[in-house]
Amino acid sequence: MELGDIIREKRKALGLTQEQVATYLGITTPAVNKWEKGLTYPDFSLLPILARLLKTDPNTLLCFKDNLTEHEISLFLNEVALKIKNEDYAQGFALAMDKIKEYPRCAQLQHAIALVLEGALLMAKLTNDEVENYRLQITKLYKRVAESDDADLANRARYMLASQLLQQGEYQRAQELLDQMPKSVLPDKRTLQATLFSKVGKSAEAAALLERMAITSLQETLMTITKLIPVLVAEGKTTQAKHLAKASQTEYEAFGLWQYSAYLAPMQLAVAMRDTEKSLKLIAAMLHTVETPWDVSACPLYCHQPHKESSAYMGQDFLPAMLSDLECNPDYGFLQSDPDFQQLIAAYKAKMK
Repeated sequence: MELGDIIREKRKALGLTQEQVATYLGITTPAVNKWEKGLTYPDFSLLPILARLLKTDPNTLLCFKDNLTEHEISLFLNEVALKIKNEDYAQGFALAMDKIKEYPRCAQLQHAIALVLEGALLMAKLTNDEVENYRLQITKLYKRVAESDDADLANRARYMLASQLLQQGEYQRAQELLDQMPKSVLPDKRTLQATLFSKVGKSAEAAALLERMAITSLQETLMTITKLIPVLVAEGKTTQAKHLAKASQTEYEAFGLWQYSAYLAPMQLAVAMRDTEKSLKLIAAMLHTVETPWDVSACPLYCHQPHKESSAYMGQDFLPAMLSDLECNPDYGFLQSDPDFQQLIAAYKAKMK
């Protein structure tokens, strides 16, 4: 919580107006207003007086007990780890809990401690009852973080809670937590969701979700490689670029993905190297795939994916844009005056009429 927020909350809790605070401190009302908006800060000499008026202390006003830096948290986690190693788990746990009492609003500290304590618990020599007791307290930490204002940490805590519930067979409660998390959260909740689907007998849903994850991950990786190739060529690393282009094409074909995409990396390589003959050959092959139906059902990653009959001809939808890009994009400038290139473009333009 920021200083201005604390001043405003404390003032309102006491029923004071900004004018009354200003009068007590011997300053102007606009000055107090600026503090509460976070535009300016009180003079250091006013902090003790302001703290007395708001019935708090300077440490609270300055948020000294709210947060720690990442470096401070890292150093403290090392202390906890050493305490557990050199003494025992109970001593390390007690040290961690004392720190949380000291900084009860620091969600980052709570989350980091929960992770460390949970990991150490797996190796601790404790009875089953002791393990269960500590696990319950660690779970309470995750729940506190899950209710914090830090959206990223809250979602990470929900992920850990959902993982615990999944292991305990509490599938409905795990699902409720997963539903609270955005799709883009890291760690990716979809991994847990797929496991949950499998546990409750929804194999088709699990397969469909895992297929989508695989398709997305594969396409993102291969498209990233395609963008990497011209960078490598520019650096003179053509051997590496050729290797990646070949690997990318092989990967597309191995998974039965659309043949058009398989040509992307090799074509990017040929264009980056200004290889007219190879570029023309690959562009012709890509244009041919656009007008060739794609048997989506032949791809093993589409077994559970809904697809329309028209998806087999999806390449035809962006043929005009593709031809326009080939004619206007400066990357293909070395080709655009070539008679074979012009003839190829003209032939496909005629097909669109």
